Amino acid sequence: MNFKILNYDEESKLSLEEKREYYLNLQNYLSNLKIKNYNFQELINKYVRFIIDKIKGYDLIITGRENIVLGPVIYASTHQDFHDHFNVVLSVLDHSIILNTSNVTKLFKMLMSANGIIYVDRDRKDSRFNAKLDMMSILAQGKSVVVFPEATWNCSPNKLHLPFHNGIFDMARKMEVPIIPMIQEYTYDPTNEGINNVVSCHVHFAEPIYVNLDDDINVKKEELSKAWASVRYKLIEEKGIYSRTNITNKEYINYVESRIKGWKVIEVAIDSERKEIYGYNKECYVFNHINDILYNEAGELLPTLEVQKLERIKEKHIYN
Repeated sequence: MNFKILNYDEESKLSLEEKREYYLNLQNYLSNLKIKNYNFQELINKYVRFIIDKIKGYDLIITGRENIVLGPVIYASTHQDFHDHFNVVLSVLDHSIILNTSNVTKLFKMLMSANGIIYVDRDRKDSRFNAKLDMMSILAQGKSVVVFPEATWNCSPNKLHLPFHNGIFDMARKMEVPIIPMIQEYTYDPTNEGINNVVSCHVHFAEPIYVNLDDDINVKKEELSKAWASVRYKLIEEKGIYSRTNITNKEYINYVESRIKGWKVIEVAIDSERKEIYGYNKECYVFNHINDILYNEAGELLPTLEVQKLERIKEKHIYN
């Protein structure tokens, strides 16, 4: 079946009716597209779940499953730890295929291939295009996918989430499937310096978000932002919001270092990950490239780059 997939500029020139017809034809084309068969992974999924549940080593709390609708969906999960993938496998009701960067260890790839995963080389335009096409094909053929729309780990203790990329909203509109916000909130042992310092993780599924043909993507991004932020804040509040004076510098540094160690264990380049933050190099996103804390060899916390900038402005104002 011959079918031309339009690029962004070509698609933007279509009327609403032309887009509707194009999306229907695209869905039909993708539903018949030969993609990797995940029947084996679906068959062994219950065994993979059983093994992960036995070896994870922390409590997993799952709520909000009543918000998961029938049929293929896009799970949009928060992302701050390599345990996120294992929680996905254990939490979603159906067998879902996960999108992930290809820049990880062979061992991690082997573990996740047992579930079913699409790897993307984010430095290559053709790889990003093919990965998106594969995900839409999976959706068109009735299976669900899991995406981390922040595209990297959110290690900032001061941000509920990083900016979203547009891909999942475009897929949801084209494939006419809902986005299910998936929030993962961890409790860590602050005295543990290792990567396996997770005490528990609370996974909550929020109400589905639908992206219609004439919807503004930015409005939908804000809808997902509110869903994530409100749930995360509620879960943090339930844990108890500690005052800064009750947390030692060492405990705070241990938290950040353990996250960085987790990146290194699966061989993810931190500088490369930072560049995946949407708009990381724009002035309006000054906090987003500060994705960990600054401290000196004595274990003393240092002001962030933005605070340093504000202090310089303040001093200049005083002395001028």
